Formats: sequence, structure tokens, C-alpha cells
Amino acid sequence: MKKLSFWLVGLPLAVVIAVFAVNNRIEAEVSLWPTPFSVDLPVYLLVLGGVALGLVAGALMMWLSAVSLRVRLHNRDLEIRSLKRNLERSASEATKRLEKAQAKALPPAA
Repeated sequence: MKKLSFWLVGLPLAVVIAVFAVNNRIEAEVSLWPTPFSVDLPVYLLVLGGVALGLVAGALMMWLSAVSLRVRLHNRDLEIRSLKRNLERSASEATKRLEKAQAKALPPAA
């Protein structure tokens, strides 16, 4: 299903980007204020570069905002493991006590 959705979304998107790049090859001057430098770049590079920069910045912000959730999840996992060990230990001790009590309750074998 992932491959199908990739091709259904990715292929048309790639075609649109390619058509956009071919149709916007005109160069635009970008001045790097406050420095005296300027650069001539194709319009498609400016637009697609801005989109790419925005995607990277958004992904970074989402990843950083999820750090606290990942820490909480890790702490919960540690707590669950500890509780499972305690439960297994308690169950094993209860089984031993039950066997010991049953052994005392049985009459001696004749």
C-alpha cells in the first residue's frame, strides 16, 4: 500500500516540479543584504529552495517538540519493565509459598 501511495503522490508531484523548473528558468537577482553581494539564480531554484528550506525547518521543529514525548515514553517503558520484573518475582515467590504450604499439609507417605 505504501508503494502504491508513493507512486500515486510522488510521480505526479515530480512531474509538476519538473514542469515548473523547465518553465521558470529565468534568472532573478538576489541581493544578500546587508552585504554588497548579489547572486543571479533561476526562479525555480529560489522557489523550490525556499520550499525545501521550509520543509527542513518544519521537520526540525516537530522533531525538537517531540523530544519531551520521547523522554516520557522511554521513562514509561523503563517503569513497565520494572513492574513486569516485580510481578514475575512476586508470582514466583507466591508459587514457592503455595508449594511449601501444600507440602506441609500433605500427610506423610506410607
